[in-house]
Amino acid sequence: METWLACLVALLGTACVAVFGMRAYQSLRRWQRKQARLDTINNEYENLRSIRKDAVYHHGWAQSRGEFKEAQDHEAHVEDIDKKLAILREQYKAVEDGRLDDFAGVVINEGSKEK
Repeated sequence: METWLACLVALLGTACVAVFGMRAYQSLRRWQRKQARLDTINNEYENLRSIRKDAVYHHGWAQSRGEFKEAQDHEAHVEDIDKKLAILREQYKAVEDGRLDDFAGVVINEGSKEK
């Protein structure tokens, strides 16, 4: 009788460890996916910030040389980058809050450029 009781306790203990172990594993994987998504968005954000900084520099340089058409082009580029940065900020907040679970990569919808 004691053998059956010991086996039953061992079986229940193993089942509990398996269930809670799977939950812990799933929770860890979900956290890792979230961090990977946030890292992807952050890398793209920092890349765009660097590009924006260069565009602002070239805008000022074009204005100082009197090339106002080129300066306008750089200013339009900066405004376009600002829109993309705003989208990335919203995506980051959404992933951080858990609202964007089906995130596969950085999504920036670009409209057609009119010239």
